[in-house]
Amino acid sequence: MKHITIAMPFLLTSCNAGSSTTGFGIASIVAMFVLMFILFAVMFFLIAKRKKQGEKSLARFNSDVCTALNKLSSPQQKINMLNKLIERINNEEKYKKDTDWRNKVLVKTYIHLAIIHYRTGNEMETLNICTKITELDPEDGIAYYNRGSIYSSMGLYEKALQDFNRTIELKPDHAGAYNNRGLTHEKMEHYDEALADFGEAIKLEGSPIARYNRGNTHYELGNYQAALDDYQAALDNPGTDSDPVMKNDVETSIRVTKGKLANTQN
Repeated sequence: MKHITIAMPFLLTSCNAGSSTTGFGIASIVAMFVLMFILFAVMFFLIAKRKKQGEKSLARFNSDVCTALNKLSSPQQKINMLNKLIERINNEEKYKKDTDWRNKVLVKTYIHLAIIHYRTGNEMETLNICTKITELDPEDGIAYYNRGSIYSSMGLYEKALQDFNRTIELKPDHAGAYNNRGLTHEKMEHYDEALADFGEAIKLEGSPIARYNRGNTHYELGNYQAALDDYQAALDNPGTDSDPVMKNDVETSIRVTKGKLANTQN
């Protein structure tokens, strides 16, 4: 990389012309700072340009991987291809010279691998890959979210909470992380925390899923009217019509909750 050196101007002094030499010194200082400002502006421009080019290269790499995967028929063939690609990335000299770039390319590749393993039902391998992604990029909030969801489904609730907390720290507007953390809290019988998380998910996205989940928590607490209000709001959401299974679950919950309310009023 070419280095740019900044020449420091000499501040000339004279015993015979105090006022004029002081003015010249100030002018030199101003000129120096102007020059430094210009050089820093150029430097930041070059950095931004390189970053933009890098993002385009990553997008192109990701597109090429997708194209190659689409040409393969079985999940195992796709897994084999991605594993060979990972091995190649780790061994090529050009990647060894720029580990930051190598890690970014590896993250893209591991994401594809995680998706395939998840779709084939291999949760443990998906979890391991998510861990590798967080090691390569500790700022990847989605990897923590995915791993937290798997931990929760495995009953490892404390680990799940840690990952959802990290996701929310990195992506405070991620409604899904609040919803899934709420579900984890509910499984741990932390009902107040669950209600708060579902409420935040509703505020961020207005999802009928979060409404339905909050309704279930209210139901567990015996707050049947609050549960019914959430179920009804979930049913009235346009998104529920596109999911027949969920719509059926919500309608069933409404009927059961109305029956509970009728019994408490008698």
